[in-house]
Amino acid sequence: MKKITLGCLLIGLLTTQVYASFTARDDVSKWLNDSGDLGFTQDQVLQYLAQTKAKPSIVPVLRNAPENKLKWSGYQKRLVSASRIKSGKAFVQKNAAQLQQVAKETGVDAAIIAAIAGIESNYGANMGKHLALRVLATLSFDYPRRSQFYQRQLAEFFRLCYSQGLDPTQVKGSAAGAVGMGQFIPTSYRDFAVDGDSDGRIDLFNSVDDNIASIAHYLARHRWQAGKPWLLTVDSLVEPAWVSKKAKRQGVPLSQWEARGIALSSSIDAGEFNLYAFSTENGNEYRLGGANFYAITRYNHSLWYARAVVEIAQGIAQE
Repeated sequence: MKKITLGCLLIGLLTTQVYASFTARDDVSKWLNDSGDLGFTQDQVLQYLAQTKAKPSIVPVLRNAPENKLKWSGYQKRLVSASRIKSGKAFVQKNAAQLQQVAKETGVDAAIIAAIAGIESNYGANMGKHLALRVLATLSFDYPRRSQFYQRQLAEFFRLCYSQGLDPTQVKGSAAGAVGMGQFIPTSYRDFAVDGDSDGRIDLFNSVDDNIASIAHYLARHRWQAGKPWLLTVDSLVEPAWVSKKAKRQGVPLSQWEARGIALSSSIDAGEFNLYAFSTENGNEYRLGGANFYAITRYNHSLWYARAVVEIAQGIAQE
């Protein structure tokens, strides 16, 4: 009995130490001193952090993301739904003028922009239920594997809130601290968000036009190529050695794929592509992805995610 009691006591002490108040921790103090200008004063930042507490349950949510756990076929069933495509068509129709203008300026297809908005936030209907400050603070200081990344996000989050006149304790977002219809993490908000409605302010919390323009700008900055294919279906057997396990920018010329005996379901212009495998219960499916597929993977590095975007966009674009 004494051993059990002592063990429970030790667990309690460790838990208290790990999830202690953010304002009473040396690592928080170091982060604050190293972060430079956050807009708010250091005392104000500490006051905001004093109003939040760690949320350890958020870490398993990230670790168990569906793209990390499911076969492609299971992921496809979850994300590529008739209802999401139907809603995407309605979104495109409602925002046709803005989508057409952005597509003209960036080369990014309206259906692709809509598909990303559909996956990320159900076209703005669900932009996140988690308090962003609580999530980012937890991941910054209680998730060692990615603490440096999230400490940068936390610093940028405070700068964002200061510049937008937001109360950091009230902003809501995803389990990864992303916000808006396109679910931009704070550094992406800083680097890629743009003013789509020309009101002099970049507002991914309230402006649909800003979100549409920002999603397109993100892809354009990652070398989207207007008019080029999204993903090509392979109609022949392939050698496993040809398959890329991660998205790659540099590809193999289409002529070389054809010399290897790769057959495609449709003819296209020449370009560089990489071969990717998508797991199903009945074996792998194979696709060739070029520059535009790679650009989508910069939004989310998962191959599963990028193909889901393509398939939703294909459904939206169908008459």
